[in-house]
Amino acid sequence: MRGKKTVLLALISFLAALALSAAEQRLYPPILREELKVVPKREIAELLSFDHRGFLADMYFIQVSLHSGSLMWKPLKFQFNSAWAYSMMDLITDLDPRFYSAYLFAGMGLIHNFDDVKLAKPILEKGMALFPDSWELPFWIGYDHYIYLWDNATAASYLWQAAHKPGAPKRFLSMLLSAQRKTGDYEGAIWALGILFDTTKDQKLKFIYARKLVQLQNLNQLQKAAEAYQQQTGGFPTDLGELVRSGLIEALPEDPFGQPYRIDEKNRRVMVGAEEQKKKQAL
Repeated sequence: MRGKKTVLLALISFLAALALSAAEQRLYPPILREELKVVPKREIAELLSFDHRGFLADMYFIQVSLHSGSLMWKPLKFQFNSAWAYSMMDLITDLDPRFYSAYLFAGMGLIHNFDDVKLAKPILEKGMALFPDSWELPFWIGYDHYIYLWDNATAASYLWQAAHKPGAPKRFLSMLLSAQRKTGDYEGAIWALGILFDTTKDQKLKFIYARKLVQLQNLNQLQKAAEAYQQQTGGFPTDLGELVRSGLIEALPEDPFGQPYRIDEKNRRVMVGAEEQKKKQAL
């Protein structure tokens, strides 16, 4: 009998708690408000840290992470405050310059808008100066510019740096190859594709890589000849036949895929005809 009373009292208490919670929600509904975002001056932050700069950097990092992550469940009217977040990341890495994860987070988890890529770049570059052997920091600059901004020149530059760092994996060489090819850096593209060719065990893929290497070598030869023509005449050739007539090359090389080579007059670059056609269709 006593056991039944205990169960009954527990049930009544539980229902009462639910009723109180529901009443509280009606009387005091939760309200989401924009938070006041202030970036403390470095001198003030250092003073407040009481010589525990690393601890304060961790607290600020958590604050930025919560602001970024909370947008997953907040209404759309709440937007990511890029200026505040990246200013805080700059302060965080000033307080704790060896906070490696903070540099990475700036280029990986904190990108919400296209313009954030430009804000992340100086943070990552600051990390590169302190961690010169890191391949990840230049990689994320290159990745962000390639994926978000379609800035192939910047992407190729930083991916190239990343590829030459100790322990750099080979898996992003395809992205480097693509960026280099799009910018006309055929020598760099030959280097990247050469590594892919040497490391793959797939014989079918190896055969395709071998043909693409020939194509890149042809493009590199024609590009160098076109640049030499420009030095001699003062103008970039408008037709590849001019390279033959000027004696810079004996004949136009044959493409392994049967594609024609053409001059991209706007960018002063030799490219595969199919790529040129794709560009025209995209305009």
